[in-house]
Amino acid sequence: MVIEIENLSFSFLGAKKPALKNINLRIKRGEFVAILGPNGCGKTTLALCMTGIIPHFFRGKLEGRVLINGKDTRENEIHDIISDVGILMQDYESQLFFPRVDDEIRFQIENFGISSKKMEEISKEMKLSPLLKRNPLELSEGEKQRVIIASILVTDPDILILDEPTSQLDSEEREHLLGILRHLNAHGKTIILITHNTHFARYCSRFLVIRDGRIVEDTRDRGFLEKAHISDLGIEPINYNWGNHKISTSNDLQITIRDLSYKVERPVLKKISADIGNGEFILILGKNGSGKTTLVKHLNKLLKVQKGRIIINGKGIEDYSQREIAKLIGFIFQNPEHQIFRNSVEDEIRFTLDSLGLNEDNLNKTLELFNLKEYRDRSPHAFSTGEKQRIALASVLVSEPDIIILDEPMTYLDFEAKKHLIEYLRAIKESGKTIIVISHYPDYYKSLTDRRFIIADGKISEE
Repeated sequence: MVIEIENLSFSFLGAKKPALKNINLRIKRGEFVAILGPNGCGKTTLALCMTGIIPHFFRGKLEGRVLINGKDTRENEIHDIISDVGILMQDYESQLFFPRVDDEIRFQIENFGISSKKMEEISKEMKLSPLLKRNPLELSEGEKQRVIIASILVTDPDILILDEPTSQLDSEEREHLLGILRHLNAHGKTIILITHNTHFARYCSRFLVIRDGRIVEDTRDRGFLEKAHISDLGIEPINYNWGNHKISTSNDLQITIRDLSYKVERPVLKKISADIGNGEFILILGKNGSGKTTLVKHLNKLLKVQKGRIIINGKGIEDYSQREIAKLIGFIFQNPEHQIFRNSVEDEIRFTLDSLGLNEDNLNKTLELFNLKEYRDRSPHAFSTGEKQRIALASVLVSEPDIIILDEPMTYLDFEAKKHLIEYLRAIKESGKTIIVISHYPDYYKSLTDRRFIIADGKISEE
């Protein structure tokens, strides 16, 4: 056994209930395991226990024991364990430390005494060669994720734990990563995949389901993810139909973009022109690094127009104050960690209302709508990333902006939360709101989408 867990329970310091409850688990060398379950069920906590990060970096009450290749995680320090197990964390940005991509990978090589040729090999394998001189924080979210995966793979650990590894990857990159993982697994690596993406998880050979801190399913049934009853466990069945939509377009223009160009060292946007009608649902697709997020950041003045023109409701964007834009346009960031900074869930949502000079009539309704009412006094930083995504959504949508931009809003949401968000978007679309969504998963929005824009190499086309 490469991982042995006996009677494991863990409660974070100050938590009212345990995150894990009496977990017993054995994983053999060479297994390919998917860990599934709803947001906040304990998946990430279990991963942290399997690496020694718990108990060495997170305080709390730990019962039972965890053995990694025979090493007790309580009795061995992190540096004694990391040669055996590598982890991609859900908050992957916390694993970036250096100002250049090649330094990020080189640090691992030097730390483990690995040949420098390995960096060239792994960079090529993860398609990072053109990015080696770039600052990781200037990359797209998907590119950042690939950098971390490369820095893990270069050390050649026996066990790979990947927490939502496809959350920021486009379809081509997902297939590429899957090929790498299947190759590693075929050569004896143990791979543990924590994910809401059942289409990716179906290639695993074993499926664990966690609910309320307990393992409630442990099966090697290859057809498990096609069974309808898994939706009751908070998991999306592979064959779930997200519906279709009768396309409607608007002649009442709300957003006009003309010849928009933008560059940072290299051109990112190249003479983008597009029209978006009032009340339309626009889906923006494209590979990582193609310029999707750069484009929408111009609409709320997070980026200043260098060349070209943007007109919203007949008024040039340069004539709007930042406060006026914030009232008009709600923006959900790709990574919820970029949007959460208050001390309680309620304060996070109230901050939007206070900063925009709005009354609090919608506060309780929004807390209830996003199933956050019972958590209103808790710190948003104490939640899982999927739950943080819900908090970020609530904090923006509470102001009921006329235009809503969502950058990969489904990324960390479980099945129920995804369905809930789709129903909410349908309701606000029917009320006349304009919605712009960036996504690598267009099927989720089939029942809502009016038009699809494709961004490729900084240029735009309509599908």
